[in-house]
Amino acid sequence: MATFSINDQARRVTATGNGNLTDFNFQFQVNNTSDIKVFLGTTLQQETTDYSVINSVAAAGLNTDGTGTIRFTSAPANNVIVVILSDVPVARSSIYSSGGNVTASALEGDFDTITMQVGDQEEKISRSLRAPVDEPSSSNFEIPSKAARVGKLLGFN
Repeated sequence: MATFSINDQARRVTATGNGNLTDFNFQFQVNNTSDIKVFLGTTLQQETTDYSVINSVAAAGLNTDGTGTIRFTSAPANNVIVVILSDVPVARSSIYSSGGNVTASALEGDFDTITMQVGDQEEKISRSLRAPVDEPSSSNFEIPSKAARVGKLLGFN
């Protein structure tokens, strides 16, 4: 669990490979190295097989503030898009019982994790197809079934 302030920032890094660079920093905060997804183009990479997460002194793991560096086992090719994305699981392991001892540290960790999860959703929503704010709330933006969409294009009239 996090024990640091969570910043309002993009929870995604996009960079371009050059065939030589193996290290790509991320400044958004996560709790664990498994809370990160790394893509080369659209291909999801695997931690330990394709890359590792290192801290500012090149040791395995995250910095104390939850940030770090992705180190690829081999440099992404020239002009390949590298995406580092936060993906904090939507789960909670702490349990608060009535009359039990609730610590500031436990609450802080839970609130930090919730803030990360909200930031992850904000990043996803920012890339989605959305209606303008002045669109009537009665508008239906549900897409047709897959069978009805096959061979069709999305269009607007």
